[in-house]
Order: sequence, then C-alpha cells, then structure tokens
Amino acid sequence: MYENYRMPGEFEKRSNVYVTWLPDYIRAEGYDNRQPCVDVIKALLEYGDVTVNLNCGTPGSYEEACSRLKEEGVDLDRIEITQFEDSNFYVRDNGPSIMVDDKGHSYMVNPAWTYYGVWDKNSPECQSARKAAVHMAVALGCFDIVNSEMVSEGGDREFDGHGTLIAIEDTECRKRNPEFTKEEVEAEYKRIYNLNKVIWLPQPMLEDDDYRLGILDEKEDGTPIFGMSFAAHIDEMCRFITPNKILLAEVSDEEAASSKAGAESRRRIEAAYEILSNETDWEGKPFEIVRMPTAEPIEVVIAPGDEDYELYKGFIDEMGGKFMDGTPWPEGPVHFYAAASYCNFLICNGVVLGQRYYHEGMNEVVKEKDEQAKAVLESCFPDRKVIMIDSLALNLSGGGVHCWSKDVAASC
Repeated sequence: MYENYRMPGEFEKRSNVYVTWLPDYIRAEGYDNRQPCVDVIKALLEYGDVTVNLNCGTPGSYEEACSRLKEEGVDLDRIEITQFEDSNFYVRDNGPSIMVDDKGHSYMVNPAWTYYGVWDKNSPECQSARKAAVHMAVALGCFDIVNSEMVSEGGDREFDGHGTLIAIEDTECRKRNPEFTKEEVEAEYKRIYNLNKVIWLPQPMLEDDDYRLGILDEKEDGTPIFGMSFAAHIDEMCRFITPNKILLAEVSDEEAASSKAGAESRRRIEAAYEILSNETDWEGKPFEIVRMPTAEPIEVVIAPGDEDYELYKGFIDEMGGKFMDGTPWPEGPVHFYAAASYCNFLICNGVVLGQRYYHEGMNEVVKEKDEQAKAVLESCFPDRKVIMIDSLALNLSGGGVHCWSKDVAASC
C-alpha cells in the first residue's frame, strides 16, 4: 500500500516547520534560551517561505510564547499555534515524520518514544509525546499513521530522499532498542520508512553522547567535565546536503592532541568517514564528503541553586547518585561542555539556519570557527541565504536549532 511513498531529504521543498515552546522549568542559568527560539521563528517567517506551527504543550507555555513573540514584533496571525499536550520540547525527535508520494498523498511514521532512553515507552510522559506527534500530523491534514514499537528519534535520522537512511548504530540499536538485534532494527526501519539501505555509523560525537555515561574530559587540575546532552544523534555530526553530498564534522590533529575528549571525538568521526568513503549513493556513485569544523568547547559551570542544576542532577539521582562510569555527582559547582555543533542546522527552502557561539570575552578561536562554519554552509548551499543563529543558550538546554524544529516535506 505504501510502496510508492518516500521520506524526502531535508534539502527538498518544505511546507511547514513545527517548533515547541520551551517548558517553564527549562532554563539556562545566566542565558535567555528563549531568544534563539524567537530568532528561528522570525527567520523562518521572513525567509523560509513556510508555515510555522508553534506548539505550546506544557502549562503556561502558550501565554509566555504569545507575550514574548509580541514583544519581539512577531505577528501572531502568521503562526499556527496549537496546544497539544507534550512534555518534550525538542520536536525534531518526537514530532511528525511525514512520508509523501508523487500524487500529493502522505502518511506519518510514529515510532515508540522513551525520552532518549530515560523512561519506559509506556509511561504517561512518553505516551503523551507520542500522541502529540499524531495530533500534529492530523493538524497538517495527514490522517494515515504507520506505528512501530521500535524507539527512534528524528535527530538520529538523515534521509537522502531516495531510500537511504544514515543513523548511529550505538544509539538506535544498543541505547534505544537493546531488546532487538541490529538486523531486526534495520528491517523495521526499512518497512516503516520504505528504505533500500541503512548506513550505520558506529558512534555519535562524544560531546553529544548521553551525559549520564560519565566524565567527558578533565581540566588540568583534575576537575571533571561532563556533557549536556542525552541525544547521541546523527544531526550533530553528519548531514545530507544533496542525495549524493554529505557534510561530516571534522576534528583537527591539533584539537585531537589537545584533550582526551577531542581525541575520542576524532576517532569516532574518522570511523564514520571511513564507512561513508566506502559507501555509494542511490545511483551507485561514491558520495562527495564535505568537512565541517567542530565547535570550540564551551565550558559552563552550574552550581547548586542555579535554574537547571536540579534538572541535570535529578537524572543522576535516579541512578543512585552516580554516573554510569561510577563517578559520583560532584559536590558544589559542576562543569559541563555545551552541546555545541555546527552540523545542527535547519534547511528550509530558501534559507539555512546555522549556529554560532561567539560572545564578547570568549577566545577569538570561537569567532574564527563561527566564520568558517558559515563559509562551509554558504559553499554547500549557494542558492540559499545562510543565517547564523546565536544558539548557545539553546544548546545549554541540550539541543540546537535543528533539534528544536521539525520540518515537513511539501506534498507534490
């Protein structure tokens, strides 16, 4: 019945972009993590040629979103605002994944949801997030739903539009679906997404891996540094630019030599490069691979009493107060690296929304890398306007511009 449907590449025509206003309890101490959200909405309205659908899925978020957007000069009549109950705020991951055919028909793929492997998929929170995706799809006029009990998040799926998926094996198989074999996971993805091929990359970037695993790096005095993400997703390191061109993050020799974290991320990324170099596109030709610099590590210190201290501590408390590597939750201030990446950009018709990080007082290397990343995006998308969003405040909440948005393919 669905053999003629496909998942278009994100570089193809878009009709809608879903975003979700952040819940009240998601803050970033010393930063305004609502501002990047406002900037994304404004850029989409001005340059995206797309309908923006804003879901306010938690109590109080509707009132806050409307008030803030009005203050910023956004015409609310240009936005479709919904209030579908949803505890998740990175809609990329649980939002509607819409397949299309060449006759204007569509259906939604609705995989299981576990809030990044944290909760049981039958818990009220996870069921709520999964139902929200269905409500969003129906609001778009998509009424056919294909369900799956495989757990998967949108940020870990990159499609070429011709039946090829790139995903992280460690995330999809071991972290999300440990009860299934890799072969079973792949077979199910081929069924629900009508795929010809799945390209498995072994591991995510270290900085984007599940922070509960333990110490990411150490300062010279031995102070541990942790990550700020649960995700372990493909969109932090590898993206389809066209059906035969792939953008892949790159850690330089100097960066790999400067820290254990840099060395490990380089090892993981180069393992991915080796696989992609030996793969072929849908026409059987080798992929063109473009490299993107990784973001400079941005250290953040969260202390007891800060807005988001209890959020990060709470998940470790649920594991008995220790990270998976046995490290106890530190006394006093805790050091983190922001979940920063230049690969976490949104492609939407005539615009590409990238990420930048430089703030006054930072090392000039951050500014240089911001400029390098913009130049790479402009070379990859010469016919689109590239806008770099100051996304640090959003990254401090575990994700970025691509994570916070869910673009929907236009029907033919």
